[in-house]
Amino acid sequence: MFIAKAIAVTLLAGSFGGPASPPSGATAAHDTQSKLEAERVACMTERGLDYLASPEPRREWQPGERERLAGDLDALRAYRARYGFGVWSPNVYPKDKVVNPVQHENPNNGMLMSLSAGQLKKWRAADDSCFSQAVKEVLGRTVTSQDDYYDQLEAAMGKSLSVLDQDKELVRLGRRFAACLGVEPAEPTALDGLSRTKIVRQASDVARKAWKGELPKAPRGRTITFRPNLKPAQARPYLDKEIKAALKDLECGEDFYPAYSPRAMEIRSRVDQEFGR
Repeated sequence: MFIAKAIAVTLLAGSFGGPASPPSGATAAHDTQSKLEAERVACMTERGLDYLASPEPRREWQPGERERLAGDLDALRAYRARYGFGVWSPNVYPKDKVVNPVQHENPNNGMLMSLSAGQLKKWRAADDSCFSQAVKEVLGRTVTSQDDYYDQLEAAMGKSLSVLDQDKELVRLGRRFAACLGVEPAEPTALDGLSRTKIVRQASDVARKAWKGELPKAPRGRTITFRPNLKPAQARPYLDKEIKAALKDLECGEDFYPAYSPRAMEIRSRVDQEFGR
């Protein structure tokens, strides 16, 4: 599955967590992020601007997560029987850390909210420049901005995963998977997450209808994914349908996932590490 170019909209909307890259290199990635953030702090300080280091916290494996990412059918079945694809379950189980993990809060948020529009524009331009400088220094990569960094990451991920679309056995299993789902034949990388994407779109449509006022506009090349702010009882019927779809998807993909997922997991992990994630 490719990295979604999505902007998280808060209040009645937010980002849907997709299949995350495995934290097999979590310690190394955290160390790299710490170096990137240290360079960023030094650069912003030289420019007379405030910036607090904000590396992502070390991510630990959830129970059964390693197995799910590797395509273990029992682990996938156990997760999907309760959470579906993980789209509506955060609403139904608001205190469950499996689908509502503690979010990392950027320590710079308070400072940024205190800046005027002009000051914020200046700060963001400097931060983009310092971020690019840090990436060059630590990773040896040339990027022009944070957006460019994520564009390059997405492109690298897509290119690396595309080798799976050339695998004859995966293509054969993908055709059977698609036929069972009742969809047009698709490349293996497109089939991975296809059913989940339909649920995300459904949930986003529900949130759009509940949105008050003018809908936010996405910058060019980006999409906005909305997440409904429904109470557990309101979201439960949607989750029940999602669970059925998720289990049907797994039934259809019982040969596909064990063959595809381990290789996709290794590729995602490798590319993430190359980009210091």
